[in-house]
Amino acid sequence: MPSYQVICITKPNANSSHEHITHIGFFSSPVHPTQIITVEEAIKRIDANSLEFYVSTPSVTTFIKVERPIGKKAYIRTVPDHTEKDNLLNLSQC
Repeated sequence: MPSYQVICITKPNANSSHEHITHIGFFSSPVHPTQIITVEEAIKRIDANSLEFYVSTPSVTTFIKVERPIGKKAYIRTVPDHTEKDNLLNLSQC
């Protein structure tokens, strides 16, 4: 299964800590350096096992998983690592 590094995110208000991510941007290839897709599309691709996404920092690489809280909309986050903060939230805006 192909893996792609997420390099940016989009939130409606970049400074809000309470708004969910709406889009992710990832490095696809030299021909298409950055592709931006909705979180819903990322969830479909993860669920279909057709793609996986990850966030890489100098110290660690963490993969992205789908969270499905009961009664709420599904969303994505990184698999927890040594930090409590979701590594996606450390990325710049697309």
